[in-house]
Amino acid sequence: MPNRLLLLDRLRQAITQAAGSGESLWLLSIDLDRFKFMNGRLGHKGGDRLLKVVAERLRACVREADTVVRMGGDEFAVLLRPEHGGGGPAAGDPQRIGACVAAPIHIDGQDLFLTCGIGIAVYPGDGDDADLLLERADIAMYRAKETGNNNVQFYTAAMNERLGERLLIEGALRCALERHEFELHYQPQVDTNSGRIVGMEALIRWRHPELGMVAPNRFIGLAEENGLIIPIGAWVLRTACLQLLDWQSDGRAPLRMAVNISARQVAADDFVASVAALLAETGLAPHCLELELTESLVMNDVEHAIGIMHQLKRLGVTLAIDDFGTGYSSLAHLKRFEIDVLKIDQTFVRDLTVDPDDAAIVTTIIALAANLDLEVISEGVETLDQVNFLRLHGCHRMQGYHFGRPVPARQFEQVLRANEAQLDAASRDAA
Repeated sequence: MPNRLLLLDRLRQAITQAAGSGESLWLLSIDLDRFKFMNGRLGHKGGDRLLKVVAERLRACVREADTVVRMGGDEFAVLLRPEHGGGGPAAGDPQRIGACVAAPIHIDGQDLFLTCGIGIAVYPGDGDDADLLLERADIAMYRAKETGNNNVQFYTAAMNERLGERLLIEGALRCALERHEFELHYQPQVDTNSGRIVGMEALIRWRHPELGMVAPNRFIGLAEENGLIIPIGAWVLRTACLQLLDWQSDGRAPLRMAVNISARQVAADDFVASVAALLAETGLAPHCLELELTESLVMNDVEHAIGIMHQLKRLGVTLAIDDFGTGYSSLAHLKRFEIDVLKIDQTFVRDLTVDPDDAAIVTTIIALAANLDLEVISEGVETLDQVNFLRLHGCHRMQGYHFGRPVPARQFEQVLRANEAQLDAASRDAA
């Protein structure tokens, strides 16, 4: 494919032509989401085939007057020229390009779902120099990646400040683990039939000495990109297991600890072995550990995910699909997943009492879980009306601000004791 040098040459020519006609140009910087994960699973030859498919799709969904370039690795760029008779490219072009990339790809007997982050710089509004436009398209692409998978962002001046913050956080993140700046907070998971706390979700927090408490959405994506999520994730898993053992040593009824697992961790060759070693070292009962895999994670590489699930189930751990309903899974895939729990995403729970569509989605997921003999838990439960709706339709395990916010271990210990005292008092009253 054409390279960066050819792009800059054509971009300069296009700027000269557009300057005389008063037309605008759009420069798209495109980076594939989680390509390193897929490349690790497919191998380099499979990864190369995947890149060829993407390149062919990009060429096919633009016009002859446009330019598609591979910048290197899994990064591409597209120069969009004005449509015939128009002052600039069509408004829907970036979304159409993203949709072309996102269509299922069949490689080595596997259906892969690939998305991309797209950043856009516009001539002349964002600059009249080729190098500057490329730099600003890249900045917008980084913002698109921060916002989430399959995202499009136009460049704005405020993104320069965000890029500076990104570089600052990325630099500080590399030292955070060895400086013991991370801590875990725990949010209760409640059985609403009994009112008992039956488990908790471990959620990482970063307390930086100068930046203060850094929100997870400001650093988790960066840690995924640069690979730091692997040692950070291992620390989270170990810390959560040891904390659960400490709580169980007080003679409490069995509790279950839910821990989020990232795509990078699952892609690591030694992930299952590391979980097995941790269970052996700590002596924690495997069924007390719930590993949460996001729906989009498992759909990135279905066959690999199924293989990992099978190995984890042989260890005896509990498996959950987190954010269920937001990914691309079908019933055909779901019945092959060796999972125990479906977690209903909070985006559906938030408005379920006022939005008929969300209510329908939630009730369908609850019924689906029941038919597949799976546990179901709703997250993001904040009101009594939501609790009553969920209970009425058969979901009795919940978490959210209605039951408690995530708090540090010492404070969560107090939450557990208060819950136990409340249940003991209710039992005495009933007697």
